[in-house]
Amino acid sequence: MENIEPTILIQKFRLANSTGVRALKDFSNKPNRRIFLSSAKNTLRRLFGYQAPLVKKYYNAFKNYRNITEAEYKALFDEFTQIFNYLEFTSGVETVNPRSQVSSPPSGANVFIIHGHDEINTLRLKNLLKDQFGFNSVLMKDKPGKSQSLLEKYEQIASTCSFAFSLMTPDDEITNHEQPYFQARPNVIFESGWFVGRLGVPRICLLLKKGTIVHSDIDGISRIYFNDNIEDKVIEIQRELEAVGLLNKSNRISK
Repeated sequence: MENIEPTILIQKFRLANSTGVRALKDFSNKPNRRIFLSSAKNTLRRLFGYQAPLVKKYYNAFKNYRNITEAEYKALFDEFTQIFNYLEFTSGVETVNPRSQVSSPPSGANVFIIHGHDEINTLRLKNLLKDQFGFNSVLMKDKPGKSQSLLEKYEQIASTCSFAFSLMTPDDEITNHEQPYFQARPNVIFESGWFVGRLGVPRICLLLKKGTIVHSDIDGISRIYFNDNIEDKVIEIQRELEAVGLLNKSNRISK
């Protein structure tokens, strides 16, 4: 193990982790796989030393990056992320962009749809997720309240979901320094942030309709831009679901 400052080591873990996310989003891009596996093995070597079995495992995966399967890659990425989260949690190091400790995603086929006033595209997305991929779309308005507060109802429903799509549409007109612009409803922004904290950045995707301004605070979350009909972006939506291992061969669309 190298004698390396915790802050520097965590920064290297963070950099490697970000390259791993990129590779998950486009697994067919082999150079992205190679970059992550190379960065991961080098970072783990600094922590555990050259001879550690874990380091050797990542080194072998790096040598075979062209032929590694998506499931094998995801297992390595998840393992690396767990080590990263544990190291950051126990180190006490204050980082520039501290990570919250996300929950393990639940199993099952529930996908949450965060939405504002665009009922047509909300329905289109709901039907697309069911008809094309076999997912059960979960919407707040479809569930009874059971005498719960709104937040209690939301958390109970959302906690059953393993992924979220945030349909951001230009619903609210805002004026800043006499310059008008349109943004998503406050509930959409809040619920998107909830899912980032609950499941982590890779398990939420923003679906941005033209004309919608996005807060800079949520830069870094995957986003798909569309004009009028969300169904035009079915392949991009599929890629987001594939990136986190929620699709198998039986429910993929042929490209």
